[in-house]
Amino acid sequence: VVRNLDIDGRNLGGDGVNGQGPSHHVTLENLGIRGIGPVQGAVAISTNRAPASYWTIRGCTIVGAGTGMYLGNSDGRNPFVAGVIERDVVRDTLGYNLQIKHQAPRPDISGMPEGRSMTILRHNVFAKPNAGLAASARPNVLVGHFPREGRGADDDYAIHGNFFYQNRNEALFQGEGNVALYGNLFVNDYGDAVRIQPHNDIPRRLTVAFNTVLARGAGIVVTQKPDAPWF
Repeated sequence: VVRNLDIDGRNLGGDGVNGQGPSHHVTLENLGIRGIGPVQGAVAISTNRAPASYWTIRGCTIVGAGTGMYLGNSDGRNPFVAGVIERDVVRDTLGYNLQIKHQAPRPDISGMPEGRSMTILRHNVFAKPNAGLAASARPNVLVGHFPREGRGADDDYAIHGNFFYQNRNEALFQGEGNVALYGNLFVNDYGDAVRIQPHNDIPRRLTVAFNTVLARGAGIVVTQKPDAPWF
């Protein structure tokens, strides 16, 4: 458990918190993180270097980072599994407030769930009213697919009770895979709110319900690859 720390990166280019090796049952609570820049690749909370399971990120405030949370790795390795992200405020990041990366076949290491698991995002604020670049536009939140087969293929995202606010260049939320998106508030005076669409894989098992959406562009869009089945 890491709790009640003030982390100031002084915009020197490094991450705020970075998981350096395989880890499970880590709690980050009530951290104040700022000065994590000046580029999009500087991340306030990152697990890109190793698999991470059963992490809780709770009550943290991230202001002005290159990327707020980058969980997983760009090649699908080092998955972020069975996490809980709750009561955090992430605002004015250059890129994503939060991205959970797509997942390749899950590694067989200590701490990984054996059965079906869920990653939960609840009661957070994801806001980009004053940041973001058109040349490298990113949604406030993007969640990627789980493994296509084998362990983890039936995992879910439960994303509820969050406030998604403003994005000048992209949608507020983008997702694929198995997603339950419900009871959230989306406000975007500039463009789209919700886009469920192929990214590294495809949308699969979806529930979109009881959300409130105010958007200048599209409210809720669900699209599929032309040759892919509808689930």
